[in-house]
Amino acid sequence: MSRRGLHDHLLFIALVPAVLSALLLAGYFLALRLGDLEAAGLPAIAAAEKRQEIVIVTLLAALPVVALAGAIGWRLSRRVLLPARRIEVALEMIRGGNPGIRLPGRGALAELEVAVNALAQALARNRQHAAEDLAGKQQELLRKLELAQAMLDAQARAGVGLAIVEHGRIVFANAATEGMSGYDQLELQAMSHFVQIAHPDDRERIMRNHFKGLAGQDSEDGFDFVLLRRDGELRHVQLVQTSIADGSGQRMLMILLDITERKQAEAQLADTHRQLQSRTEEAERANVAKSRFLVAASHDLRQPLHALALFAAEFETTAATPEQQRLAGQIGAATGAMGELLDALLEVSRLDTADIKPQPQPLALGRLLAGVVEAQRSSAEAKGLAIHCVPTRQWTESDPQLLRRLLGNLVSNAVRYTETGGIVVGVRREGNGLRIEVWDSGIGIEAVQLPLVFQEFYQVANRERDAGKGLGLGLAIVDRIARLLGHRMQVRSTPQRGTVFGVSVPRRAPVETVEPATPPSVPVNAARILVAGGVASGAESLAKLIESWGYHILRAGDEGQLRKHMAAMPDMVVCDDSLFRGLARAVAGRPRRPRVVLMGDAAEAENRAGLVPDARLAKPIKPGRLRALLHHMVEEGAGPAESRTAAPTL
Repeated sequence: MSRRGLHDHLLFIALVPAVLSALLLAGYFLALRLGDLEAAGLPAIAAAEKRQEIVIVTLLAALPVVALAGAIGWRLSRRVLLPARRIEVALEMIRGGNPGIRLPGRGALAELEVAVNALAQALARNRQHAAEDLAGKQQELLRKLELAQAMLDAQARAGVGLAIVEHGRIVFANAATEGMSGYDQLELQAMSHFVQIAHPDDRERIMRNHFKGLAGQDSEDGFDFVLLRRDGELRHVQLVQTSIADGSGQRMLMILLDITERKQAEAQLADTHRQLQSRTEEAERANVAKSRFLVAASHDLRQPLHALALFAAEFETTAATPEQQRLAGQIGAATGAMGELLDALLEVSRLDTADIKPQPQPLALGRLLAGVVEAQRSSAEAKGLAIHCVPTRQWTESDPQLLRRLLGNLVSNAVRYTETGGIVVGVRREGNGLRIEVWDSGIGIEAVQLPLVFQEFYQVANRERDAGKGLGLGLAIVDRIARLLGHRMQVRSTPQRGTVFGVSVPRRAPVETVEPATPPSVPVNAARILVAGGVASGAESLAKLIESWGYHILRAGDEGQLRKHMAAMPDMVVCDDSLFRGLARAVAGRPRRPRVVLMGDAAEAENRAGLVPDARLAKPIKPGRLRALLHHMVEEGAGPAESRTAAPTL
């Protein structure tokens, strides 16, 4: 309301009651006067004059009243008008954004002015708080914008392309996307569809995933496609896309990463891998061929070397002069070294070509370790070494022959490289399994040499290649046997203090066994041994050698003679592998058979014959080992055997 309107309004409020009051008062007096005139019976003319007089008097009497009422109304309008006007101006200023105005708070509208002041103060405080909050939000938003810009710049410098697609068209692309595609921002935005940057062969797959993403369906999280640059160059790009919630459901954020170099590196790596695999296969074929050649060559060498060993042993027993005995000993030592090397090479070759198939079975480690230690006790005592086996009741599961060979090599190696002290063999628990350990107090091994000790022909302390100190194949054979059996090898050593070799084996529950009854022993001079083999196998020399040890010898050169001697049932048969099949046929169907020692290629002979010997001796035969074996079998009891399923290999 304007100032004039408010004044008129207040004046009207003040004058209306006054005028009404004056008119009522005048009317009242006029009515009384007229009534008196009529009651007095005045003539009509006189009554009219009186009425006129009364009206004039009434009006004259009402004028002061009206003036007084007007003055009162004017005063009231002045007292209310100014405060109302101040309030009106203050409200207009507050509405205009200036809440700092303050009213005096006096007059008829003092309470209203105080309320307006309170409102202005509250608005000022709220405005200040809002301004401060807005400033803080602006600073935070600015920091976020700076961080986002820095991230976008970093991604662009790192080659990460970003593009926003709306309704199938590119509306934004960063510098990396421009560099990746060869198009600038305006050219990308001018495309009718973003899929135009892709090779035609990949467009259908990109569109299919794009529509799935827009529909909220499962799509490929990230996939590769071929990007067709503006200059026609093809680049491999990885694409990841995600929808942007903007209400329309048609906006997607696309992240592009150039993986061309990675693809080229992968292709080069794959080609290198194929070449390496081809060369590895070629090397493996060459290694297998080498091993097979070595097996064949050693097999052909075994027979003459075996005969040479027998001739040397026979010569040693018949040497008459000291010079002949010296010469016979040298021939025997050389033959033995050649035979040991040939045996080791053949075993390595067989392990490399996987000709040996493990036959795991439950084993009582106490009995096995005791046998290994006893086999090396004489060698240890000859050097003045103490050798001890810690008793154990633990059982494992492994191939008994291979595990015995492995542990035998470890113990013999410990004896060879120990000069003072001794060797201890025992078993420790290792988690759910067991670890067989061989301790020695020998020369030890330097830390840098530990990874090399399982290599062929590597010896820690034999630079002069003295055959008396071994051939350097024992630990190589140990490593191959361990891998064949699936047992893990460990070694730790301290120079000049000793070495510990460990073999991790599985642990299993004991198995009930029945010890076979020991047959009565046979005196050596009463034992009858049948030597079976042709002339070429050196059987004649072998028969003479065994006969010189005090045994009664029978000879069989073919299967017919074998059948003839089987009727008399000899105590033992020493059979060459060339005649082993004939021996199998000769004893077939018999309820009992003599004990059999097989000489030569045991695995091949057994596979052909189907007969399991009681012991095996690899060619060339070592006379000392054969004599010890025969003596052991005679002392154990050389009576006929019904069936046997295992035979030691010597």
